[in-house]
Amino acid sequence: MEKRKRKISYIRKPFARRSLVCLPLALAAVALAAVSLGLSVQMQGQGDLRIAAWGCSSLLFALAAIVYGLLSFFEKEMNYMLARIGAGIGGILVLFWVCIILVGVLA
Repeated sequence: MEKRKRKISYIRKPFARRSLVCLPLALAAVALAAVSLGLSVQMQGQGDLRIAAWGCSSLLFALAAIVYGLLSFFEKEMNYMLARIGAGIGGILVLFWVCIILVGVLA
């Protein structure tokens, strides 16, 4: 059996510039979703337009996080860790909000 030589790079790559926007957008989307869901539970499902605005804002922030995350992958020789995290969180939130909207429309 041959041993594979592993190359170790000690050069630290900087974070992609757009990923520094992606992660805060995703975290803001999570915060807005938490506020929306918290208010909806507090009002026992009888929410008004404020709760819908919090949820819609969360969806828009999540979409923006996905866009910035995908755009950051086009930057060459960068660290994409924050972009992966932010785009993943954004994708999960978009999927969550689409399911909530479908349940609301079809039920």
